[in-house]
Amino acid sequence: DTCYIKFAATRPGKNAAQLFDRLLDICESFAASRHLKRIEAGMNLARQKAYRRMLARGFRTVFQGITMHKPNQPGYSRSSLYVIDDWR
Repeated sequence: DTCYIKFAATRPGKNAAQLFDRLLDICESFAASRHLKRIEAGMNLARQKAYRRMLARGFRTVFQGITMHKPNQPGYSRSSLYVIDDWR
């Protein structure tokens, strides 16, 4: 009864936030079409804008994990990027 989003991303740029909302709309529509009651998505909290948008839509933290990178570079975990990923 769960729709699991392993990875999803929008292109960076001025429309990234709107594209991310559209991406979430599509995921929610897909889950509803399959009669799934829950959506699970991995989110790195360094991507603050994406995380806040998900919170505003009712998503909640259920599981917390960490990623460790050497050297300590942000990679694609920057606050301006709209990426859903789950490294499990």
